[in-house]
Amino acid sequence: MSTDQLIFRPHEAIQFVIFPVSAIIAMQIDISDGSSADIVLIGKEGMVGSGVMGGNQNFSRARVRFPGFAYKLPLGVFQNELGQDRAFLKIWMATTRQMILQIAMPTVCSSKHSNEQQIVRWIMNTLDKTQGHTLQITHQEIADTLGIRRESVTLAAGKLSQEGLIEVTRGQLEVLDRPGLEAKACECYRVMHPAMQH
Repeated sequence: MSTDQLIFRPHEAIQFVIFPVSAIIAMQIDISDGSSADIVLIGKEGMVGSGVMGGNQNFSRARVRFPGFAYKLPLGVFQNELGQDRAFLKIWMATTRQMILQIAMPTVCSSKHSNEQQIVRWIMNTLDKTQGHTLQITHQEIADTLGIRRESVTLAAGKLSQEGLIEVTRGQLEVLDRPGLEAKACECYRVMHPAMQH
């Protein structure tokens, strides 16, 4: 899957569900100013199209945020397996719970923790969905995702770079010291992190 690839649009009938392996897919909603905002990023811990159990229409847009590999399963096969295989149903329920937690946690984090802690949480959560240590992303994109000023991201990234935790080049962020960066993450990351292991 390639960056910005559109998987489905809001209210479009879903024909397939997607299981990311190394790709990360953003579920997005449209804003009145014509832009869109990420609701949640879904990686190897989840699936895209989980809302199909209430019908076959999705309320949001699904777009590839970070490129990589994913499995694509026809909706009918997915629904049939859920009805026949209790283990598969449990996996689907676990991924749905994890997605709800990912949507809810930023609200708590933004009201209780510093911009730097929010940025570290976002970096760690995003890396947990990949198989590497590098993200192709700009300061502005991180700021837009977290709802903070770009200058705040630049200041935090500069500080984390000086501490030898990350290296930032134009459009790219590489984590150099993952344990050190994780130690700077707020409790919100640690609440979510165990669920990422399922």
